[in-house]
Amino acid sequence: MFAELEGATGAARAAGSGLVGQLVVGTYFSASIGRFRDALLQFVGRHQGVDLSVIEGDRAQLLGDLRRGRADVAILLGPHDEPGLDRLALWQEAGMVALPERHALAGAGLVLWQDLAGETFIVASRGSGPEVRATVQSLLPEGHTARFAAHDVGREGMFNLVGTGLGVAVLAASASGASYPGVVFRPVGDATGLTMVEVAAYWDPKRDNPVLRRFLALLRACQAAGSRGGGAG
Repeated sequence: MFAELEGATGAARAAGSGLVGQLVVGTYFSASIGRFRDALLQFVGRHQGVDLSVIEGDRAQLLGDLRRGRADVAILLGPHDEPGLDRLALWQEAGMVALPERHALAGAGLVLWQDLAGETFIVASRGSGPEVRATVQSLLPEGHTARFAAHDVGREGMFNLVGTGLGVAVLAASASGASYPGVVFRPVGDATGLTMVEVAAYWDPKRDNPVLRRFLALLRACQAAGSRGGGAG
C-alpha cells in the first residue's frame, strides 16, 4: 500500500511539473527543416514522458481549437494579436517560391515579386492557404491583381502540382526541406532583399497545463538564442 501511495505521489509530482502529460500543438508550418523542427526535437528528447500530438489546419480553425481547449498552443504567422490569447514572437523565416524546374526563373539567386506578377499561384484551400493569398497580394506590384488556383490538397500535393507546371507556390523556408519531382525552391524578395515572415506562438493564458508551460519555456529559449544569433532561421 505504501509503495502504491509513493508511486501515485511521484506520478502526481511529475504531472504537476510537466514531465508527463499531453501537449497538442497546432500549426500549418512544416517540420522538415528549421527552428520549429528543432524545437520539437528538443522537447521530445527532454520530455519522453509527454504524449505530443501535432494537428494541422487553417488559422481560424487552429485559433478556435485553442479557445475551445482542443489544442494547447498554435504556431502560426505572427504579426497580429488575437483577442483572449497570448502571443510570443518566435523567429523569422525567409520566404521562398516553388517553381517548375524548367521555369525561366528557376536559376535565379533571388526571385523578385515583380517577376511573379503574371504567374498563377497555387494555394491550398486549407492550412496556410488563406494567409498566403493575402500575403502574395500585398507583395505584388501595386495595381496588380494576383491570379490564384486553389486546390483541396496538403503541402505535398501542392508542390506536386507545381511540378506539373500548373503554377508556382509561395512558402516559408521550413517547408523547403523535402524534394519534389520537377520542383525547385528559390528565395523571394524585392530590391531591399529577402522577404521575411514572422512565426509566433499563440495560447490561451487560462489553460492550466504544466506541459504547455515547459514547451513555452523552450520556445522562449529558442527565441532568445535566435535573437543573439541574428534572428532568421
